[in-house]
Amino acid sequence: MKLSPEERKERKRESNKRYRQNMTDEQKEKRKETTKEYSKRYRQNRTEEQKEERKVKRNEYNKRYRQNRTEEQKEETKEYYKRRYQNRTEEQKEETKEYYKRRLQNMTEEQREKRKENNKRRYQNMTEEQNEKRREKRKEYNKRYSQNRTEEQKEERREKRREYNKRRLQNMTEEQKNKTITPH
Repeated sequence: MKLSPEERKERKRESNKRYRQNMTDEQKEKRKETTKEYSKRYRQNRTEEQKEERKVKRNEYNKRYRQNRTEEQKEETKEYYKRRYQNRTEEQKEETKEYYKRRLQNMTEEQREKRKENNKRRYQNMTEEQNEKRREKRKEYNKRYSQNRTEEQKEERREKRREYNKRRLQNMTEEQKNKTITPH
């Protein structure tokens, strides 16, 4: 009896599954390494066009995946990242900070604009409840942040704030200055 292509695929899938289940830890590790090496070579040999194509596909897939998640799944993910973030060492936190700092500095003007637009759109699409939640979260974070600062950091912050306000005032028109000084 001849099998259809779908049946052959299914049979092969089952066979591979059994094979992987019966592997020893050593074999699993070896397989993992081999796969890793293959993937690395494959990624390096891709053209820019292929890379871009892959990026678009991955983004579309992720978008669909995120949209189809249940509230429970979203909550689980949130909890996972919360735990993960809390368990990081100071060194890891510092590395992350540096990474994002570099990333922001290396962005082109176009990328910055795109980022701004995305954020703007995201905030506009939030419901009142989400907005409220966001404000509360930010308030709590700021409270914790300010409580954990040293006197030196507080003074530094005040100084930065003064400089910012000074620059802001210099860039304002007379009308804007009057509005700021004399609120209605």
